[in-house]
Amino acid sequence: MSNLETDLWRKGICEDTPLPPLLTEEGSGPRFFAQQYRKLGPIFRMLRPEGTVTVMVGPEANTFIARHEYELFTSHEEWEEFFATMNKAETRISQERDGIANRQRRARESRNYSRTHMLDQLPRMIAITHEFTQWHPEQRVVVLPAMQRVVSEQLGQLLVNYSVGDYLPDLVTYLNTAINSSFGGGHSADVTPLSPEFQRAQERAYELGRAILAAHSDQASSDRKPDLLDEQLVDVAKGLHHMPEQVQALIGLGPFLAGLDTVANSTSFMLYALLKEPDILQRVVAEVDAAFAQGSLTWELLKTMQALHGAAIETLRLYPVAEGHKARVAQPFTFAGYRLEPGDNVYVAMTAPHFLPELFPSPEAFDIDRYHEPRNEQRQRGAYAPFGLGDHTCLGSGIAEIQLMVIPAVILHTYQLALDPPDYQLTIKRDPTPSPGQQLKLRVVARR
Repeated sequence: MSNLETDLWRKGICEDTPLPPLLTEEGSGPRFFAQQYRKLGPIFRMLRPEGTVTVMVGPEANTFIARHEYELFTSHEEWEEFFATMNKAETRISQERDGIANRQRRARESRNYSRTHMLDQLPRMIAITHEFTQWHPEQRVVVLPAMQRVVSEQLGQLLVNYSVGDYLPDLVTYLNTAINSSFGGGHSADVTPLSPEFQRAQERAYELGRAILAAHSDQASSDRKPDLLDEQLVDVAKGLHHMPEQVQALIGLGPFLAGLDTVANSTSFMLYALLKEPDILQRVVAEVDAAFAQGSLTWELLKTMQALHGAAIETLRLYPVAEGHKARVAQPFTFAGYRLEPGDNVYVAMTAPHFLPELFPSPEAFDIDRYHEPRNEQRQRGAYAPFGLGDHTCLGSGIAEIQLMVIPAVILHTYQLALDPPDYQLTIKRDPTPSPGQQLKLRVVARR
């Protein structure tokens, strides 16, 4: 396309390459984008504070992105801002989020984040859940911080052999501030990267990361079984001492940065969803009780628990914590009759199909039977994407899915719970990612 043709296309003059429809209505979230998909189709534009963004949405968009993201898009610009906030000095890290470098990075890291790191430690995972949910009858529990504690201790003790302890509040502040400032889409935040609160949280997070690395360099630790960090350090050992101190610290924090926010939010949403649906809760509890009656949970046993598994992945459909994906066009292409050019900003609303009734009948219903024969609704092309798409699918999704099954299983086997108040209606807070916030509470009715 010539410069003149490009100028005409951008002005909407060329009839054969029109601009996608411009959406004037403001909104966000997968339900909003599902509504716009039904009105405008799989591609349209929105005016955002950062400029015009082209939205790609629907199963056809998900299928296209999963197939072509590697060659047509770049996302390192977004990650550069994130790593700058995290104070990660090497910009090459963000470059590894695209193209061949991204595939090579994922090949290196996929074995480190394999679910096998959790599967052979299920008894310890169960014990940690018990240890950090020592609740008593009539106790009121704020769900999200309780789940953050359980999830962080599992990630720490099982993946890097280190307890988070009293670093947790600072770790949460550090992570959420970095995500919000980089990917928040203009959302306001109480804590910013320039605030004293963030500076303190950042230094405390670095302190934790350095302590984890120091523990792994201690010869006394050589007798234990190698963990996720040991395997990762093999890949970077030669250059470790040449890295800035903050980069070294972040290597120790890797599992927490990858999984704390997402798993804690999802587990909180799952407990809410089950407590709102007594019949489904009864099915899940009966299945969990029967499993524990056979002894401790195993992966083979978990795979047979259709009610528990269905509840976990239905939670990810109805309450996705990774709603969409920002990218920038790297190579020109045409999608749904519209041409996009290098430099165009794109937002892929990858979880909007979760709310399309043609894919998931009665999409607002919490239906745990969608995912098994004969329905298998999640297997429709481009329909289900709670962990991302293509070359940016979450590497830790296998670990997250195990946690999302085991933590509620242990809690529901141990306690009879109720929402507090009983008629509480969830309000989803997006700061920085979808979360139940601090308002979701439960009451411990009895110990079972």
